[in-house]
This record gives sequence, structure tokens and C-alpha cells, in this order.
Amino acid sequence: MNRGRKSILALAAVAALGVTGVVEASQGVATITISGQVPLVCRVSVDNSASVMLSANGNKSLLREFCNNGAGYRVVASYSKQLAAGRLVVDGRSIPLNASGEVLVSDVASAASSVRTIAIEGDGKLTGSIRFRIEPR
Repeated sequence: MNRGRKSILALAAVAALGVTGVVEASQGVATITISGQVPLVCRVSVDNSASVMLSANGNKSLLREFCNNGAGYRVVASYSKQLAAGRLVVDGRSIPLNASGEVLVSDVASAASSVRTIAIEGDGKLTGSIRFRIEPR
């Protein structure tokens, strides 16, 4: 019986090796590469028209920014010389407007979507125009 038992164990070992060999043979390595192209989209807009906001002088509006550029973006305000004595207030941060006609509103180091509160402050008699542009890095 001892000899029969050894035969059965040997057969079981061979069978196990055979199964293992089959499993190893069926475990091939496959690589699938998926790629795509996402268009660069950057946009900025003001909820109220800039002229309405400026004529009301001090009324708040919303500046909406979106850019999917992984390296980030900048938002720049360009304004008429009549506004050079005023201030642009962005999320409570006052940015003086000067004779250069442009000011940096935001500088973001990644793709993002933001909504900022903006207003123009001045002597109450400010009139002019302001435009916002977004620049991907």
C-alpha cells in the first residue's frame, strides 16, 4: 500500500505540473495603448456687460474663467485710459489701474475653472471700457 500511495502522490505531482504548465502558457502579456487629443479650450467672460458694470461704478459682477491647459493660464484686463485713476477689485483684492492700460487679474499654474467677483472703484464719475482676455501658458 505504501508503494501505491507513492504512485498516487507522484501522479498528483505530475498532474499539478501539467496544470501549472498550462496556466503559465496562457498568461501572456498584452499591452493596450489608448491615446486621444483634447483640444485646448480657454475662455473668460463677465456676467454683466462691462459698460453696465462701469456706468454703475462699484456694482459687482462675476468673472468666469476656464482653461484646460495643464500648464495653467493668465487672465489680463485691458482698460481705457479714462479708468487709469480707478481700481479693479477682484475677490476683495484691490488692483490699482494705471496709465499702462493692462493689469494681471489672475495667474493660475494648472488647468482650472474659477468664478471671481469683480468691481471697478473710483471717484463715482469713472467711465470707460474694460476687456478681459485669457492666455494659456
